[in-house]
Amino acid sequence: MSARAQPLAFALALVGLVYVALAAANPMPSAVHGDGYYTYLWARTIVFDGDLDFHDDYRVCPDPWDLANAPVADDVNYWNMGPALFWIPPLAWDRVVGHPALEAGTDWERAACLGPVPERAVMGSLVAGLLTVWLGFLGARRVAGPWPAAFAAIAGGLLTSLPYYATTMLSYGHAASSFGCGLFFVTWDRWRRDPTRTRGWLAMGAALGLAMLMRSQNAILAVLPFVTWCTTAWRLFGESSRARALGRHVGLGFAFVACVLLVFSPQMIYLQLATGQPFDVSQGEHYMRWGSPRVMSALFSTGAGLFTWSPIMYPALLGWLVLVARRATRPLGWALLLVFAMDTYVVASVYDWWGSIGFPGRRFDMLAVPTMYGLAALAGMLRRQAQRHRGFGLGVAATLLLAVLFPWNAALVASIAKAVRVDQARPAPMHWEAVFHELGHGTWKGVGNPLAWPASIPFALEHGTHPRAWDVVGSQELFYHDHQTLERRGPESTLELGLGWTEGYVAGSFQRDSTRLEGRDVRVAAPGRARIFLPLHWPDAGAITLEVVPAMAGQRSRVRAALNGVTLGVQTVPGARTTLRFEVPAGVSFHGINELTLDLGRPLGVGSVQIFDRDPPPTIEQRRRNAELLEERRRATGRSDE
Repeated sequence: MSARAQPLAFALALVGLVYVALAAANPMPSAVHGDGYYTYLWARTIVFDGDLDFHDDYRVCPDPWDLANAPVADDVNYWNMGPALFWIPPLAWDRVVGHPALEAGTDWERAACLGPVPERAVMGSLVAGLLTVWLGFLGARRVAGPWPAAFAAIAGGLLTSLPYYATTMLSYGHAASSFGCGLFFVTWDRWRRDPTRTRGWLAMGAALGLAMLMRSQNAILAVLPFVTWCTTAWRLFGESSRARALGRHVGLGFAFVACVLLVFSPQMIYLQLATGQPFDVSQGEHYMRWGSPRVMSALFSTGAGLFTWSPIMYPALLGWLVLVARRATRPLGWALLLVFAMDTYVVASVYDWWGSIGFPGRRFDMLAVPTMYGLAALAGMLRRQAQRHRGFGLGVAATLLLAVLFPWNAALVASIAKAVRVDQARPAPMHWEAVFHELGHGTWKGVGNPLAWPASIPFALEHGTHPRAWDVVGSQELFYHDHQTLERRGPESTLELGLGWTEGYVAGSFQRDSTRLEGRDVRVAAPGRARIFLPLHWPDAGAITLEVVPAMAGQRSRVRAALNGVTLGVQTVPGARTTLRFEVPAGVSFHGINELTLDLGRPLGVGSVQIFDRDPPPTIEQRRRNAELLEERRRATGRSDE
């Protein structure tokens, strides 16, 4: 094997072995479920029905979310067909060659919905993951050389969400999306250096169309070839003798767009058949909230933040800045930062920005290969510094070693000082549990989650609370409504302050620990101003209720409530448990973190806080709008008589 091929072989072999091991040890009972089940159905309908329509699929296969009768469309599939390209070959092979579950005498059509046949088909996601690593290496090698690129490919391939969707949650399309975006990045990076070649623009157009086929939001990548095209056009425009070249360049732009639309056309055809619009958002009008993105939460929330759960993104970000700092790579660095910013805005604008159940930050899948670019740039810079300055490499290694091992040693000192017996014969996890408790819990109690500091510290300074409060306030929000029907969900609109983990929602005169009063776990607020943080998912609260208990039985008191500085009223608390209801004037509440303040003259226990819609609730108007949209789509697709 040549020296040039060794780094790539090493990276692919290492990542491949880990992927195979993770796939073999997959603890999930099924690799096809949730969103992934409907994503997989694309492969089934193409291989077994030979069409892009799900009417028959939803009658033969289970339809757990009733998408055959969705509020705004019939027989709709919200997910893209692109990932199925990795699953169609094994599925078609099983149908042609024969799989025991598809033999004559069996319900072979239903067998292709769930069970061993689709379970084997979605293993194609593992191939998508490995191809992404390969693409990341190829791109990173251009900016930093082979061995830094190998490091970047291994780190990006193992320390992001990519291994989860390439080996565990196989039926989700994120590994395929990472591949599609990676192919586009590498293609664009190759041809941006020679923007006058016809095949370059055709290749970029086809690659972008494929990335969009994997996930429609990947269309934001069009900004890179657009900037490349405009820059070249401006250069040609300034050269009066290049009028013919400028005209040819305009033609290349049209050819690029034609390639994008050609490759993306299957998804457009499906949307036209399903909704009557080739570029429709089939989830409904509220799925994207462009005016209220949760940027800080999407990046730094302890519940689902990109940086908090994939810390490798911090050095990747430094690597992008390294690219910007060097003149030769500055355009590439700015391009990667631009895509990162745009992707963050789109992800943060999605209705459920936290991405429900799944690997945190999963919707940032387009950043897999750009992450490898950044890691390679950082590794290359450190390598250059080590070559120029004797002892630099040793100093970096020593600093990293101290940074990693000193907290462990300090936690060991603290745990032994608290009489934790490490001299006893016990399994290692039992010994380490106490040390890790000191290492993690003590740090968190003191300064919060360090990985979330870019968001938690500004939040703490603005609201006068501890950074660890960000753990709950900056994560999934209260007052949740279904994005299609605007139906309010009761459990997600209720905050139980008596639970220990809800400490972060309160500040001011509230006690840190919960107390049990009249058989109810509550949090007691002392006289003065008590504050409750309400991160509202839906902005238009109509009323807030508080279940309260006097700290001393039989003691009456008064409560003045205000939301975001606007007084809601004053109510009297009798000498027993009661529920107070405060009406919220229109325009007082908003998307994001609202602050409810309670001015108290006597101690009061607060159990639950509930947020309610104003009258009439938004479901009534939304039901009418949905009916109109559904009928409009039925007319456009010729299904109005069904």
